[in-house]
Amino acid sequence: MTKDNAELLRKIFGFIHGTQRMAQMQDRPYHMHGQHRALAVLAKEGTLIQSQLAEILDIRPSSLTELLSKLEDRGLITRTADEDDKRVTKVSITDDGRKLIENDHDSSSKMLDTLFEGLSADEITELSQLFDKLNASLKEKLPKREEGPHGFPHHHHGFGGGGRGPFGGPHGRFHGPRGSFFQD
Repeated sequence: MTKDNAELLRKIFGFIHGTQRMAQMQDRPYHMHGQHRALAVLAKEGTLIQSQLAEILDIRPSSLTELLSKLEDRGLITRTADEDDKRVTKVSITDDGRKLIENDHDSSSKMLDTLFEGLSADEITELSQLFDKLNASLKEKLPKREEGPHGFPHHHHGFGGGGRGPFGGPHGRFHGPRGSFFQD
């Protein structure tokens, strides 16, 4: 890595660190961990079977059960047994859950405006295009999602998008409130 590339990477990580610090200062966290991520998926997808939600969130079913119990206790979701198969549980977001997600979205929008207010609209467009180009190049070098680092099948361990890999998510992908930077 050349000195210029190392300096650029240091600046990128510095910006990411700064955004994380700013998110921690918000009344409503910008990042969507656990409960907020589940609510966001339900708001977008509608009613899901609990096993589908566990797969989307990439977490163990037992962890999801605990998470959903907390959301249900807060009145943010409902869980109902499927009429045809009582072993299947359907999960739906409530009106209070939708309001919470909308408030989070407003807070996120304000934070994004603050983060990028130092750039013009043209500069934001250019930066976005440059990151698209970098991400496309990087994606070509990464193994497919179902493969491990050496081409062997990868086994999920329930990491979800909550900040475990070097870029904040499973398989080294950064997962933010707007989804993965590496779309599979």
